[in-house]
Amino acid sequence: MRMVWFFKHHEPSLLEASKHEQAEAVEHLIAQETLHSGYYLLVLLATLIITPGLLINNVSVIIGGMILAPLMVPILSLALSLISGNLHGVLRSLKILALSAVISLATAAAITLVMARAYHVVSWIPEEITPGIYIFIAFCSGIAGAFAWVKENLASSIAGVAIAVSLMPPLCAAGIGMALLQPLLVKNSLIILGANVVGICVAAILVFWVLGFLGAGDVEEKAIHRNSKE
Repeated sequence: MRMVWFFKHHEPSLLEASKHEQAEAVEHLIAQETLHSGYYLLVLLATLIITPGLLINNVSVIIGGMILAPLMVPILSLALSLISGNLHGVLRSLKILALSAVISLATAAAITLVMARAYHVVSWIPEEITPGIYIFIAFCSGIAGAFAWVKENLASSIAGVAIAVSLMPPLCAAGIGMALLQPLLVKNSLIILGANVVGICVAAILVFWVLGFLGAGDVEEKAIHRNSKE
């Protein structure tokens, strides 16, 4: 009788995800990157906060924008689509990432042109880049972010992950570099951004694989179709 009670009340461990957890994670992930969810508005607002923060070199302002930025969502969605083999999901995530980048770059460049007379130095981006370090940090952050997205008891750590990994700041810095015609700043910023995207995506693929999302393609496709109608 005790053995029956144990299996009846046994909950998935950290390295397991029930079908319910998988469905909830997929639905939430897809819903968070739609126009109706305010995703693009958050990208715009985060850029409006981070860009001036970079120009005045105010770390508190930059961190505030990083918490607000939702750019990790389409990266996790891309990792989910890759692990589940959903080509439609892959293309959708890439489209969202590309549109997010265009919005952020254009907004950052516009802000810089307005403020350029007073501020024109971005010290946040180093002149020499070691991509491996950024990939390692992003990889660790991606593991934490993917687990937190699936496990409700870890959801509170999402804000910390957003601060740990730099996604929006280098994107905004690239926009600043474009406005100020500083190709080195643009290049280094995009290298950092690319390293972070790769690190997060690889880590998320690993986590989703461990948690059993290999067969989540149909669930993801239904969620995409459902949210596209809203």
